[in-house]
Amino acid sequence: MTARMEGHNAIVTGSSSGMGRATALRLASEGASVCLADINTEGNAETLELIKQQGGRAIAQYCDVSDETLVKEMTASAEAAFGSVSILFNNAGFEDGDGNTDELDVDAWEKVQSINTRGVFLAAKYALKSMIAGGKGGSITTTSSIGGLIGTPGGLHSYCASKGAVISLTRSWAVTYAKHKIRANAICPGLVLTSMVKRIGPEFIEAASGMTPLGRGAEPEEIANLVAFLSSEESQFITGAIIPIDGGYTAQ
Repeated sequence: MTARMEGHNAIVTGSSSGMGRATALRLASEGASVCLADINTEGNAETLELIKQQGGRAIAQYCDVSDETLVKEMTASAEAAFGSVSILFNNAGFEDGDGNTDELDVDAWEKVQSINTRGVFLAAKYALKSMIAGGKGGSITTTSSIGGLIGTPGGLHSYCASKGAVISLTRSWAVTYAKHKIRANAICPGLVLTSMVKRIGPEFIEAASGMTPLGRGAEPEEIANLVAFLSSEESQFITGAIIPIDGGYTAQ
């Protein structure tokens, strides 16, 4: 890999596995210093070790993104270690306990929203403060979902609502912070073969693969490829973009 991200300080939320781990590894391999933020300390430590094995720079920080104090502390740790933040992969997400609206418990609704909506807002809030103070601009890439673009049956109503909110937030950040040379984009993955998806079960994966024109789910590294591009100077004229990465699912 080239060092096209040398001198950049990145935060990756949800970095203990899946798309977050793959992206953290990719950014570090291209020269970025990475703050790994997750509640899964064991998985986060594994990601840190993988980055160190490839010669990269990183720190691992416990962070529940729904907790403002922890997000503020995590961002401060990233700044203390590597300087002002210039890249945020706003990726932490949650879907456990979700359901259909007529049967969904309010507490379960709020749990999903607290991570997928409030957590996304909080991570961006403190990253933006750091980017603005640093004066060099930056890039925020947030993980939405095809569930934020289309109606999806099957009991993920809070999740889908949260991912729609992410899209609106992304567009607002793009037009608000462009004057600071800060770009904001959202990616909308379809089926990605992460531990979260595998927890739903093989029947779901088989069915979703069958409905995807390319006939399979994405590997997390394929998502990392897109995030790395959006985080790099090669995408300097891309902001406010909502990009499906779904094997053609939403093209049908």
